[in-house]
Amino acid sequence: MKKARFSIPFLLVCASIVLVALAVRTSKAENFADPAFQQTWERTDKPVVDGVVKRSFYWGPAAGPQEIEPYTEGIGGKRLVQYFDKSRMEINNPPGKNANSADPFRVTNGLLTVELVTGKMQIGPSTFVNRYPAQIPLASDTDDPNAPTYASFAGLMAPVGNKVGSSSVSYIDRAGKVTPEPNVAATTAESIVYFEPSTGHNIPKVFWDFLNASGPVYSGGKLTTAKLSDPWFYASGFPISEPYWAKVKINGQSNTDVYIQAYQRRVLTYVPSLPPEFQVQMGNIGQHYYDWRYKNAGQGTGGQTALPQPTGGASAGDSLLITGAVKTPATLNLTALKPIAAQTVQVSFGAGDNHTYKGPLLLDLLQAVGGDGNKGRDLPIRYIVATGQNGQKAVLSWGEIDPIFEGTKAIVAYNQDGSDLQGGQGPVRLIMPSDKTGGRSLYALSRLEVRALAPNKPSGSVLQITGAVKNPLSLTANDVASRNPVTEKVTYESGGVSSTHSYTGVPLLQLLNEAGANVSGQSSATRYIVAANSEGRQAVISWGELDPAYSGLNIIVAFQENGIALGGGLTRLVMPNDARGGRDLPYLLSLDVRDAGQ
Repeated sequence: MKKARFSIPFLLVCASIVLVALAVRTSKAENFADPAFQQTWERTDKPVVDGVVKRSFYWGPAAGPQEIEPYTEGIGGKRLVQYFDKSRMEINNPPGKNANSADPFRVTNGLLTVELVTGKMQIGPSTFVNRYPAQIPLASDTDDPNAPTYASFAGLMAPVGNKVGSSSVSYIDRAGKVTPEPNVAATTAESIVYFEPSTGHNIPKVFWDFLNASGPVYSGGKLTTAKLSDPWFYASGFPISEPYWAKVKINGQSNTDVYIQAYQRRVLTYVPSLPPEFQVQMGNIGQHYYDWRYKNAGQGTGGQTALPQPTGGASAGDSLLITGAVKTPATLNLTALKPIAAQTVQVSFGAGDNHTYKGPLLLDLLQAVGGDGNKGRDLPIRYIVATGQNGQKAVLSWGEIDPIFEGTKAIVAYNQDGSDLQGGQGPVRLIMPSDKTGGRSLYALSRLEVRALAPNKPSGSVLQITGAVKNPLSLTANDVASRNPVTEKVTYESGGVSSTHSYTGVPLLQLLNEAGANVSGQSSATRYIVAANSEGRQAVISWGELDPAYSGLNIIVAFQENGIALGGGLTRLVMPNDARGGRDLPYLLSLDVRDAGQ
């Protein structure tokens, strides 16, 4: 007798995971690299962000990094691309080269799955660069050591026969081994309904229905109903594997059943334990591919690549010390820094201070020495104290520089406008592109110290604002509500499921100023805030994230969610710009202002 895979209690437990929301930012027009990208995104994903419909994203809630990448048939051998959580958009037929804005395939998304599975990076229609198959989990939490990866599918791309009308259950493991489960009952979802002759693979009903679904879309600036993907393979491409079940960890829940199928451009997943509108989704292949291509992720080495060691001797004044809460402190000079993958950023810090800088990502350096600790909840409680010219200091929160939170592209620059930094300005400068002034972009950067918060679990029933303030405050939710509230719309993602919420509250900076945190004579660059809640969770926010002279984010202390008072009569810290809301703290009880310069 065949046995069922999902029990009612298990479904209820997994469905509850959706309620643990994590924040992501919503897209703005200025974030798109090309109007055609914006139009393509708005068609399917703007209705989701606007709350018109509940369904999973096709691209993601926000436009991500934009790059000019080599492509043999592009203008000058290059083309414009932009990354999203779930793909990469590319411009075909760009202006000046047989442009046709009406061509539905002018904007496409790359064959990212094929590249990650085979390890061959495509830079032209028939030109490839050999890299390595990505050992990145393709349908689970990234820290799941047992989940199948893109590399697991490398041996499963060979064509198989037409299986339309049949149904079966097979599981895949991280090694790519497929195990049939003849005693497990197949459902209607697994019934094969389409065979793709070009690749020789079959599509089950659950994915075929998703690929052919219709719903609200924006077309010509108007909301209408149409097929989400037209033709059905526009977003996904054709299948390159059969569908398989796997036991994975999703949102911290191990042994969650997920149905996975690899397509040329996307990965489709089906998690029966989620609400119906979110059961089928496209995986975050855009994130995975970007990390593989630009950060050398997924090499399967079991850890970060060690930083190159200085040669020729490293002495004070010409080297950078990375120390503190790291596993392997490092001292780096230019000889050691230059072989590390570099990024280029353009900044404008005021009149006459407009430059292009080049150097490795600060995050890459800190991760390479183990500054991210055990990841997970270690990240929100970490911050960096940087020291530069004449002992000047600045504080950055880990959440500012990590893409799973805010993700500012901070770099340790050794080159300014094409020339190496010289004299007292070098050999390296910390660059914070998100800041409106250069207050935290320190010349002659000599030290990066990673620090972590000590455990703290405040008690009580009201929010306390304490520390380096003149007028400590004790605030109930009603007290907060009486202070000219604002409303922020935030899109949450949990386990790949997205939903939009409105939070009403007061800007954090307003409350801190009311408490007298702007102490005269103190450098705002060295100030930070430690938030803590009744569960013992903490998060670091740098003053630079709040201050309009720097990043100026509208972080709020909320007392309502979707117009309803928050549970327990308490407030919530809401970080609208964090990618997954790891620093959002419900049941907020403490905001402690501190200064690393004292």
